[in-house]
Amino acid sequence: MRYALFAISLMSLALPSAGCRLPWREGPVSRSLADSRRLSQRGVAALEQGRLESAENLLAQAVAACPEDAEARRHHAEAVWRRGDKAAAIAHMQEAVKLVDEDASMWQRLAEMYLADGRAELARDCAEKAMDLDPKLPGAWAARGGAMLALGNPRDALNDYLRALGHAPGDREILLQVAELYRQLDQPLRALQTLQGLADRYSPGEEPARVLYLTGLAQLAVGRHDDAVESLTAAVTRGQPTPEMYCRLGEAQLAAGRQLEAEAAVRQSLDLQPGYPPGVKLMQRIEVARSAPPTMTR
Repeated sequence: MRYALFAISLMSLALPSAGCRLPWREGPVSRSLADSRRLSQRGVAALEQGRLESAENLLAQAVAACPEDAEARRHHAEAVWRRGDKAAAIAHMQEAVKLVDEDASMWQRLAEMYLADGRAELARDCAEKAMDLDPKLPGAWAARGGAMLALGNPRDALNDYLRALGHAPGDREILLQVAELYRQLDQPLRALQTLQGLADRYSPGEEPARVLYLTGLAQLAVGRHDDAVESLTAAVTRGQPTPEMYCRLGEAQLAAGRQLEAEAAVRQSLDLQPGYPPGVKLMQRIEVARSAPPTMTR
């Protein structure tokens, strides 16, 4: 009898570790799942600290401990993504969504990965799956918006980003995408209004160069040349200016009647990229403007 009880006790200890039982299924949480979650926590902490190799190793162990743990697979995919192996990361995320087919956030993340990898149609399909599961998920709308833009449908993309903005009014990245699409669709006033709302979400002097740059372009397009010069000057002094940024600053300065300043900006553009075609053309315009006779005033 004592040996029978001992055998039953051993069986009861062995059963939990025999499988990888998950919390939403019937039965207790197994030791393998507990090990997976412990390793996942350590892996995520390493990922947040920038220790990518350690994070990936720990999360790979978490997946091995419990292959049915979708969260472990998701975090592992993120670690591999951070390392730069997009194909492998997408493969890991595909396995994760198979385990939790009804998790909208995982479908959204898979859509974002496909989009970043240039696979716009798959990104759109995954985003739509996420939207079906959670129609109010802003990231899903934004992911489909990005996919539609990549597929050459900017108006549909704008509609999707506006829907995303409706569910996340304060999202800076979505606001920036909306402003960029208004600019592409030749609606500079709406772009400017959106950018002004976006700038209000930063402390004065903390606006990113991209926001200032797009604001300057919108101001230039609506004829506010002096304001455009101010915004574009701030943009090139913040971050890493490009030949295009200096060239557009020169364009704004020329439109504002500041020929010498425009020439200096174009020279900076050509210093960064000798022979830059827009810079060469703008320099020719400046030379024509300089040689034109002064306008007579009464």
